[in-house]
Amino acid sequence: MLNNRDANTPDQVIEQYLLALEKKDKHLMLQLVPGSYAADQAAEDKIDQFGGYKIQERQVNYIKPKTVFLIANVKGLYVNSDGVRKKFEDRLTIAYEGGGFLQSYQGRWCLLLGKGNVPPPEVQSAEPQTAPLKKSR
Repeated sequence: MLNNRDANTPDQVIEQYLLALEKKDKHLMLQLVPGSYAADQAAEDKIDQFGGYKIQERQVNYIKPKTVFLIANVKGLYVNSDGVRKKFEDRLTIAYEGGGFLQSYQGRWCLLLGKGNVPPPEVQSAEPQTAPLKKSR
């Protein structure tokens, strides 16, 4: 299913990321991040913010600003230590690294977390794209 530092599909990236949060497992999360990224602190920050809770009633909305990037808006609910249901919202950048067929979203996908050598994609809108994106020249 998972390679050394990536996942086979964007959905697998999200699943492993949420599992890493639930288990407070920084190393599981870092398996998704390219080696060129300094993500230790970012992973710790995410775990401090959301860790230890099972995210339920998940909804993932993908925005495709560029062919090889997806922005995943993840929403759900969790029950905090006081037994109160809380909203969970997170926004993740997922990148395609090859090794498969981009059209079917199969291949090597990774989580861009922390600071890396690749600039984050520019996002025009937080709304899902319903029409094909126009290529800029």
